[in-house]
Amino acid sequence: MASALVPLVLFAIFQVGFAAREQRRTVEASALSVADKLILAADVETVRYGALLDALATSRALRERNWDRLAQRFGEFQALNPDLRGIAVEDSAGAGVASIGLPIVRSLSVADGTPNSRPLFTGYVRTGNCLCLMFKRAAVSDDGQRLTVTLLTDSRQFERLMPAVSDYPVSALAGPKARFIARSVESEKRFGALSSSFLQEAVANGAGEGIYRGVTLEGFENYTAFSRSERTGWTAHVALGSDYIDNPARRFLASLVAAALLSLLLAGLLIAFALRQMVEARRVAERMQQAQKMEALGQLTGGLAHDFNNLLTPVIGVLDQLTRRDSLDERGKKLATGALTAAQRAAKLTQQLLAFSRRQRLTVGPVAVDILLANISGLVERTMSGKHRFTIEADPDAGCVRSDLTQLELALLNLAINARDAAPDGCPIILRVTREAAAEPGGQEFVRFAMIDRGSGMDEETRLRALEPFFTTKPTGRGTGLGLAQVFGVVEQSGGTVDIESVVGEGTVVTLRLPACAPGDEMAVRAATEAAGDRPPSPLRLLVVDDEPDVRATLAQMLSEAGHSVDSVSNAKSALAALRHEKFDLVVSDYLMPEMNGAELIAQARQLWPEQPFLVVSGYSDSDELARSCPNAIRLEKPFTGAQLMVGVERALDA
Repeated sequence: MASALVPLVLFAIFQVGFAAREQRRTVEASALSVADKLILAADVETVRYGALLDALATSRALRERNWDRLAQRFGEFQALNPDLRGIAVEDSAGAGVASIGLPIVRSLSVADGTPNSRPLFTGYVRTGNCLCLMFKRAAVSDDGQRLTVTLLTDSRQFERLMPAVSDYPVSALAGPKARFIARSVESEKRFGALSSSFLQEAVANGAGEGIYRGVTLEGFENYTAFSRSERTGWTAHVALGSDYIDNPARRFLASLVAAALLSLLLAGLLIAFALRQMVEARRVAERMQQAQKMEALGQLTGGLAHDFNNLLTPVIGVLDQLTRRDSLDERGKKLATGALTAAQRAAKLTQQLLAFSRRQRLTVGPVAVDILLANISGLVERTMSGKHRFTIEADPDAGCVRSDLTQLELALLNLAINARDAAPDGCPIILRVTREAAAEPGGQEFVRFAMIDRGSGMDEETRLRALEPFFTTKPTGRGTGLGLAQVFGVVEQSGGTVDIESVVGEGTVVTLRLPACAPGDEMAVRAATEAAGDRPPSPLRLLVVDDEPDVRATLAQMLSEAGHSVDSVSNAKSALAALRHEKFDLVVSDYLMPEMNGAELIAQARQLWPEQPFLVVSGYSDSDELARSCPNAIRLEKPFTGAQLMVGVERALDA
């Protein structure tokens, strides 16, 4: 009997040791994920500093050596970025020619070369009450003089990125020379100082990420996860106590060995349970690590989408006007139409980036299904190019759903394009719309939108990954991998679900399940649509407020061509001065402006005219914050066409 039990006990001990090792891997993977998130967040900040330094170094004020204008420009940037503390300009001999903000004293340089036209982190400065970081780049004035521009930024901006000490007792960001940039413990004391020998060795070995064991400068024994930025060479370090990894593994090993010895008759069940737990723990750890990485990446993509929205607004506005000009010849109209199509594709990509980064807030309300289908029918037909037969099979009792009309149209168009690309020429594509009864009396009803194709279908691995951002099976250059991710974001924020059924060689069915709205909501949305369509257009007295000259001019031109009388100003203070003299039918204002943003303008303007309507146009990426700041104003996201702007004007007047 004993000889038969020995192999069983040995097997149980082996499985316990394996489980302890997997638990340790889970803890280490979680710490590595936090380090990855920290270095990604630091990269976002350095990208911002690089963009600000580029803007100052290439500004007209610096090229003309107009230091007063440069100081004014720096002040405008500092109003939006309080962590900017100073700027200095030196000539080719190293002599200072201009200093704005805090002076550079007690500096420590860590640069290996001379800054060129790309911003370069060069060292640490203790000046005034600031523990500042130096970023430099080369510049050239209009008279051919070579200059070096240095930007001072407050390192406390990076302290705010550190994880809570309750989760990870010591965290730090270190520069390329293993000197501290920021720390969650004794940051001021350690700023610019050399790190521990263990951290220095981790930086010097050149690895992109890893785990090392050591002792902090305070004598804290730990395991540290680190991650390196390919962009700056900085490294993020997240330390947790040695006991946090070692002791749980020992306790886990001892408890399972005891359980194995006391429960030999149930050993088979215990082993099976332990194996299932290990697999699930690894899956949970992998999902957590992926979610944290995608959150940091989402912050970066959201910021990029905001900047592109501002750039695309005047481009799309001007091209839209050109395509409607009778004076333009046929070839010019064709060129303008092609350029407008390309710009709208770029705008669509920014919307997908915002949906992916979860910075886009939907305007959820009742959407009549028949109106929605009428809107998309022509759009989908044009995308088929006559090579596929597109059919809509709609339940006449579908009623209406709660979602965002524009985003839901875009989601269905994405599904139709995917079905077209997957199906051979001549293959029918069907959009089937049905109403689903509530699971219980008085419960929530749903409307199903099923996009059906008989194309190549997907294998199981592809089906499971289809909703992942940036995952695509299309050839390079033909797909971004954001289409289905955008569909998922729209449906999820509308309170619905997405389901994909597919068989290789037989086709795919993608089903959107959205909550149906009450009959009263359906009647209200139809009445509002009919009323808006019956109201004849009339000239309005409008005020346009935007600090970007190109955007301001484009807005004024588009509104003027619609027959309205338009005044335009470059900032909120000028707008308030105009409002003190007269009341406008509508104020069309940007949100993010120097000195006073759109929300503050609305608050002060309504002290003068309580019923003053506003239309807020913005490419600002954080639409949740925008909704909180401007709760009583209609919002229109950049970029947009003239027709979309007119719809926004109508909505603002009806609000």
